[in-house]
Amino acid sequence: MKRWAKPKNVAIERTWFENLDATRFFGFFHVFLAHCFFSNSPVIRDTGTFQFLNAHLKSGFLGLDYFFVLSAFLLTWLGLEEIKNTGAFHPLKFIIRRGLRLWPLYFLLVGAVYIVAVFVPDISSLPPLQVFLLFYANIWMAEQGQNFLFILVFFWSISAEEQFYLLWALVLKWLPKALPWLCLLMMVGSILFRYQYVHENNTLSFHTLSILGNFGTGGLAAWLTFNFETIRNWLRNLSRLFIALLYSTLIFLTVFYFWLFSGVQGTVIEKQVFALLFAFIILEQCFSARSFIKFGQFSIFNYLGRISLGLYCYHGLVLTFATKYLAQNNAFRVFLLNPLIILALTLLLSILSYELFEKRVHGLRRFFYPKINLTKH
Repeated sequence: MKRWAKPKNVAIERTWFENLDATRFFGFFHVFLAHCFFSNSPVIRDTGTFQFLNAHLKSGFLGLDYFFVLSAFLLTWLGLEEIKNTGAFHPLKFIIRRGLRLWPLYFLLVGAVYIVAVFVPDISSLPPLQVFLLFYANIWMAEQGQNFLFILVFFWSISAEEQFYLLWALVLKWLPKALPWLCLLMMVGSILFRYQYVHENNTLSFHTLSILGNFGTGGLAAWLTFNFETIRNWLRNLSRLFIALLYSTLIFLTVFYFWLFSGVQGTVIEKQVFALLFAFIILEQCFSARSFIKFGQFSIFNYLGRISLGLYCYHGLVLTFATKYLAQNNAFRVFLLNPLIILALTLLLSILSYELFEKRVHGLRRFFYPKINLTKH
């Protein structure tokens, strides 16, 4: 009598790019540097040091642009891998996994703010709660501005991410073959949108269509490297001169951002320029055999990258109180002590939140990865 083996369903193997976690921390740190130097003293604000920092470190939004490119790259690669290994993409499981990654901390902080606002009358007027519950805060801010409680301003990027997740779930499920063309359309469309609204700062900063090219660039980078071994081989054999020029260009354009991208043309193209540079950095870290440094070799940065969502969210909370309660009329405090206090408190809150709360919820994602039946293979 022939015995039939019981079906054995196991989760599919997923590629892990070990050098990318650390880069999340660097993206956060760029955002942090843009916010941590502040003063209400005219004397401090008129110093050469403050003016220099204001001119060269206020481009923290580039850190968010990097997050968008990285997110699109990783999710596109993993989506294509899922299709290859299982024959289909599972959008509901994808949305649940992303929700378990972002929603717990996001809704905890949003809920806390609105509950506290009921009992603290001097909190500035807040946007309608549904703006955050339905993830369209960035669209609301593009129209209404950002003149409300500082911590909530940071959540515009999570709204943009959630909108992308929904779009990409549909694309990977129903239009995977059209993905590269959709990525190109997103890149070109974003440039055209920025040209149309070039003089509307809030729209340029927050509207989904203004940043859509970041997602398109990350998605296209993943599609090209996933499907073409020749491209992976080219990246693997990049010369060190090319790599040095790549990083040098990124640093130069970042440091002198406000000088180089101040005009209409610069404003229109700057996000796409940086998106391409960020994509190359990601690909260089993933595939190059001649990198000067692989960021994944630093365990401390890997860990800080894993808690980067908390770092991003909690530094907004800490800054909300720091700008109100920390002394700002002393150069030592403004340029050294206050930033260190803000960073230390942000790290403490983020580590506690990750270890005691977020990580436990993240573990539930293992139940929502697609599985394959080994008895059929």
